[in-house]
Amino acid sequence: MNTLPGIIWPELPDCGVYLTWPQDGVEWIHPDDIQLAEELIPSGRVFRRVSFDGIYYRLEYGDKVLRVKPTMWSKVHDQGFWIGDQVEIKGDFLTNEPSIAVITEAIFDASTGMIAYTLVQRDMILDKNYHADELRCLTRRPEKLATRSDFKVETSEEIPNDGLPKLKE
Repeated sequence: MNTLPGIIWPELPDCGVYLTWPQDGVEWIHPDDIQLAEELIPSGRVFRRVSFDGIYYRLEYGDKVLRVKPTMWSKVHDQGFWIGDQVEIKGDFLTNEPSIAVITEAIFDASTGMIAYTLVQRDMILDKNYHADELRCLTRRPEKLATRSDFKVETSEEIPNDGLPKLKE
């Protein structure tokens, strides 16, 4: 955690939403990102705050990136699913048939305190939104794999072109 006298910075990455537009006009947004910020905020979209350069936080929403100065936002619990993740819809023999889809939206519902995920399957948006307990992430990410004891992350030229670590027996 970064610290300056009297200031404690959050541990990154974390997740949050801008349910209202901050009171500071647009001075809190990087000048190159104002138009995109106006398209995405305010909303229930769940942003990932991934880094801080000393002036701006880098927020990600799928492939969309915003740079914003420290501002008031509502922190949301990271449920481990990101936009672009391939997921399995868990079957329950009643309403969900097991299938594979991709997350295209992550929207926080303040009334339930849960994130609703919009999924695409075969280039069609599914009618139903899903919650974390109905999904299983199929996307492999080094930070998720690093908690497993059955592999080692390679740091040499042996990393394959897809950028994923090789599993070691």
